[in-house]
Amino acid sequence: MGTNETRRERADEGAAHSRELERRGWIVLFAMLFCGIIVIMNQYKVPTFMGTLMQDFGTSPGTTGWLMSVIAVAGIVTAFPSAFLLNRFGPRRIGLFGLAFMIVGCAVGALASTFAQLIVGRLLEGVGVAMMGVVATTIISMYFPREKAGLPMGIWNLWYVVGSTLAYNIGVPVALALTGDPHNWHAWWWFSDALALVAFIVFALLVSVPHAGRGIAAERERATGRPEHRPASLLLEGFKVKRMWLFGLGFCFLMFTSLSVLTWVPTYVQEIEVGRALAAGASLADAQAQGGVAGGSMASLGFAASIPMALVTAFLLGRFQTLRARNVMVVIAGFCAFFYVGAFLVPYDYLPAYLVLLGLESGWTSGVVWSMVPVTMPKRVTMPVGMAIIIFFQGVSNLLCTPVVGYVIGEAQVWTNVAPLCAATATIGTVLWIVYVLTKPPVFEEDEEPSELDALAEEAGALGAEVA
Repeated sequence: MGTNETRRERADEGAAHSRELERRGWIVLFAMLFCGIIVIMNQYKVPTFMGTLMQDFGTSPGTTGWLMSVIAVAGIVTAFPSAFLLNRFGPRRIGLFGLAFMIVGCAVGALASTFAQLIVGRLLEGVGVAMMGVVATTIISMYFPREKAGLPMGIWNLWYVVGSTLAYNIGVPVALALTGDPHNWHAWWWFSDALALVAFIVFALLVSVPHAGRGIAAERERATGRPEHRPASLLLEGFKVKRMWLFGLGFCFLMFTSLSVLTWVPTYVQEIEVGRALAAGASLADAQAQGGVAGGSMASLGFAASIPMALVTAFLLGRFQTLRARNVMVVIAGFCAFFYVGAFLVPYDYLPAYLVLLGLESGWTSGVVWSMVPVTMPKRVTMPVGMAIIIFFQGVSNLLCTPVVGYVIGEAQVWTNVAPLCAATATIGTVLWIVYVLTKPPVFEEDEEPSELDALAEEAGALGAEVA
């Protein structure tokens, strides 16, 4: 009787602890979401000033595109080391470290007088982007159990869509408000740097890490209140999960498809709007200002529309928690990527509505991607490795996409050349995701561990055998 009461007391204590952990988790989640939005806003602060940067530095579209792509180099280089650094120093320290790199990178870029200096600044910013992605999903997985992680992971997905939407909408207005010059990208860099500093403070004050989990290390954490480092060999097991690599590679091609359009839409719109304004009799300065604002605003439709869809996706992820339901969402996301093929083929007057459609697709796909890491990695301790794989492939797509599209459209800027490229990458990405869905998932860590009752039964059986 006493044993049953003790078990009930432990169960009640565990349930109370889980509820408190989840309540704290929501606070941490929204604090990280704010920081993530600032990080992504910095990543996407280039596109609305692409034309100005080409003029200031005398670079071609392909070369200038490296300002977006080079930030991915840091993501590629630091993605996997971040998983091991996170294990050694903890996600909170690594998060602060990444935000510090973001602050320094913004300052270097704001002070840049040459294209090379601006590239260096973007590399430093890329460290912050990569580390925030790995850190955030790891902390979320600590606060929320795997079966309930769909909703918070879907909400976390807002970091990408809200950050990019803000960057596309406020860049030119901020430069105009601070300096009176809509082409003053230096002012936009300084403003972004100030926001990165605010994000650093918010992260330092509100983000904490619970001592939760399974195994000897987790037991020591709960007993001592100090973090324990898991053996690096456990993290290395994460690299053996073939499904994660398959999913990440498919994401790489589908990300390439969307970025082929969304990164270059501001330049496409500015070109048309400037021509229209000049034809209407506006001065060159007024036409360029009008084109800059219009380019950012219209391009942001592709991100703004993804915000409500990201919330819808988060809700659905909370409702449909089975692997089969998640797999259906993955396949739908893959096929939706084909919408990007027609972006530069539709008549210009229909482009705003088309961008809204693309935004709905983007919110769906990105929400599904972040939520699939916890249900793809069989062990919780390897979750940072799974996220590092996603960040790595995201970096590859970011690295290649902008310059490749720049070279495809060429100096003459033949925008229809983008359609065949999008069709090819969307096909490859969708096929890879279909193969991922058809591949048998592994047994999850918590499913293969025996329950307490099973352990007691096994002990009783062993004792009976000894007596016999």
